[in-house]
Amino acid sequence: MRELRPDLSLNHGGNGVHAPALPLWRQAQSPRTRDLAWCTLSPPLLESLSDAGNGGAGLARWPAGTLSAWEHWLDQADPAVLPATIAELADGITDALPEEPGRARSLRLGRHAERLLHFALRHAQGLELLAANVPVRRAHGHGIQTLGELDFVWRDQGSGEVVHWEMAAKFYLMVDAGARQPLGLRGFVGPNLVDRLGDKLDHIVRRQLPLARTAEARVLLNRSVDRSEVYLLGWLFYRDGQVPQGLDRLGIAGNHLHGWWSTLDDWFARARQASGTRWCRLPRTGWLSGALLEEGDTEAAESLREALAERFADPHRDHGWRRESPVMLCELEPAGAQAPGWWRERSRGFVVPPGWEDRARGRAIEPSDTVG
Repeated sequence: MRELRPDLSLNHGGNGVHAPALPLWRQAQSPRTRDLAWCTLSPPLLESLSDAGNGGAGLARWPAGTLSAWEHWLDQADPAVLPATIAELADGITDALPEEPGRARSLRLGRHAERLLHFALRHAQGLELLAANVPVRRAHGHGIQTLGELDFVWRDQGSGEVVHWEMAAKFYLMVDAGARQPLGLRGFVGPNLVDRLGDKLDHIVRRQLPLARTAEARVLLNRSVDRSEVYLLGWLFYRDGQVPQGLDRLGIAGNHLHGWWSTLDDWFARARQASGTRWCRLPRTGWLSGALLEEGDTEAAESLREALAERFADPHRDHGWRRESPVMLCELEPAGAQAPGWWRERSRGFVVPPGWEDRARGRAIEPSDTVG
């Protein structure tokens, strides 16, 4: 896919009136800029930690004025000086940034999001990055034990406070247990059913954040930490796009990013009624920021339905993952008269295979556990 060249800095409404500007993570021409903007400027998933026993943990807070200055800098930055996207890394395109010579480049989505936040913390005004991805170890009679890793430790240059952040970028689908026990945050499960939002948050708050207050961490950092915070962002997906009431009681932010999940038949029934749209299968490398594609990289709903039906019915015994894994789709609309032939994300969601909902419900009602 080639990079978009037309100027999309102005978002015109159909009557020539300027519509509200799209956020940078949706409208920027470069996918590098969009991904970096998403990791720093998109809405958080949570507005509060609903569990009172959170050990003093809080949600991530940037220094006053830092984000506005960062957004201005990023909007003007040459994409060549920004970290490569995960798709570029997968294709072997290098971006030898001065701060990470020879550093291993993980293609895991979560690690890549950490890498982008690391870049932002090194370049944003109003703070000083003190440490990143630092293992905390403890010596005992049988050798050395690794207690965990500190994602980021930085100093607020205004207040002088030292802040510890643990970051996660996650994507969860909400399932309903019906008349059974309330699921809370456990009702949000990953598309592969491995993890749940409740477990992930519990792991961060109860295991990762306390690491910064250990004696070993204080020696390692040569200072104490004043605040330990959760930096959690991502997308939540709801059955057929119907967002339920009461999410605020779970601490979920009212402006969180959300999409839909549907069976193949339910999705196609809606897609046939959506005139003027195109579709794409969104690879995992494109899950972070808003999609912006040439028309040749899009699909019609009819052909996409056939491809997904074939995938979910794949008879090969070694292709269970193809039959059982939801597929992320992106609904697209024309990017505007200033960018003919380009299509911009309108909505996103997962089409789930037969039986997935029952498996997801079973996973959601399992006893609480912790997931790294």
